[in-house]
Amino acid sequence: MGNVHASSNLPPMPPNTTPIPPPTTPQKLPPENRIENPGSVEELHKKCKELFPMTFEGIRLVINKGLSNHFFVSHSLLIGSTSQTSNYKFGSTFVGTNQVGPGDFSPLLIGDIDPRGNISTNVNVQPWDNVKIKLNTQFQEFKTTGIQTTAEYRANRYTATLCLVNPDLFNYTGIYISQYLYALNNKTSVGAEIIHQRSPQIPNGHITVFNVLGRYIYDDATTISTTLSFTGLQCCYHFKASEQLQFGVDLEGSLLQRDINATFAYQAQIPKSDINIKGSIDRKWNVSTTLEKRLHPMPFTFALSTMFSPAKHQLRMGVGFLVG
Repeated sequence: MGNVHASSNLPPMPPNTTPIPPPTTPQKLPPENRIENPGSVEELHKKCKELFPMTFEGIRLVINKGLSNHFFVSHSLLIGSTSQTSNYKFGSTFVGTNQVGPGDFSPLLIGDIDPRGNISTNVNVQPWDNVKIKLNTQFQEFKTTGIQTTAEYRANRYTATLCLVNPDLFNYTGIYISQYLYALNNKTSVGAEIIHQRSPQIPNGHITVFNVLGRYIYDDATTISTTLSFTGLQCCYHFKASEQLQFGVDLEGSLLQRDINATFAYQAQIPKSDINIKGSIDRKWNVSTTLEKRLHPMPFTFALSTMFSPAKHQLRMGVGFLVG
């Protein structure tokens, strides 16, 4: 009995005095360098090509009018030195409400028509987030002269494109293009392009061209893009010196024609004066220049255009006025 009583009066066990470390916040890992989509093959040389001036000859008047937030119309009048170079076009644009990117909406419908019955239409739709479909058609005197259908799929690291130009499934003619561009990282992209053309005018009835594509971006200011095939080479160099000044060089060579041409282009902006200047010169000393001046506070733009070809002893000039 005494043992039982003694055991019942034992002192309690001392509490665990071992200090418990305070909870530590989990160590944050550096964020992963997410690789962005490289864009489409159509945009491979875009930075360099955008520097080239869009020249014109004669007197040009363009009036843009917005009827609503989604519908716009335009009148374009060009008075050239001859009746063949003079033209008038009425255009319309419909912008959808589905925003699929910065400044990009779906659907997008663009069309224009001139008095001769020449019609041009462009339809861009994006039924899904990663799929874009384009349809371009050309009509002359209300007869179909050209049609191009493009389907584009954009994944996280690559873009695949299939394009059909003037396809005729009954006569097995047309141009069929497949493109693929893959991003190795945010600076380097590689890809391939296969162009297959079928026509009775081609020896053996068909021809296939395989192109290798590449693009390298250095320090966000320099971009080098290349298209290489068995028949030729195209290499573009783009350099952004500042927000107001950009340079570009386009080198194109053809093994079939045994000819090579290099073109230097630039774009200069003067923000305080709202002046935008573009110019280009090639190895044959063909010079092209455009100047655009915004006339604030009115929504007017004044444009000048010059083209000079020493080989042809030809100088062409144009004056334009844009409203809207």
